[in-house]
Amino acid sequence: MTRRKLLKSSAALTLAGALAAEAQPSAGITPDTVYELRIYHLNPGKLPLILNRFRTRETKIFTRLGMHCVAFWTPIDGELPTETLVYLLRHKSREAARAAWDAFGKDPEWVALKAESEKDGAFVNKHDITFLKLTDFSPAI
Repeated sequence: MTRRKLLKSSAALTLAGALAAEAQPSAGITPDTVYELRIYHLNPGKLPLILNRFRTRETKIFTRLGMHCVAFWTPIDGELPTETLVYLLRHKSREAARAAWDAFGKDPEWVALKAESEKDGAFVNKHDITFLKLTDFSPAI
């Protein structure tokens, strides 16, 4: 096998392994793992702005600080108003979540992003936070 083919094969195997690891959501889940459900009740007209902030930059900061983004939702009916963002994070433990949020609040990139994006007013009016643990019969996510 030529060196070039070997390098291509190695790169393909590395990429395949990385994709397989990402496709297995239960990787790294332990009995200490916690999930954090966050519901942001937004000020009028702020939903598109916060979605863009999460889409383009904020989730990257979460990932860098060890917070695993599981999913993001916007309600389409029910009791929650349309100006709401709901999301779920996964943390290695409750202590890891606390440390990550402490670091997030002081992170220079986050501080600058928040100041820049909210210069015309705060996005979030009120937020609800609930920490959850999987039951023994739940699929791992």
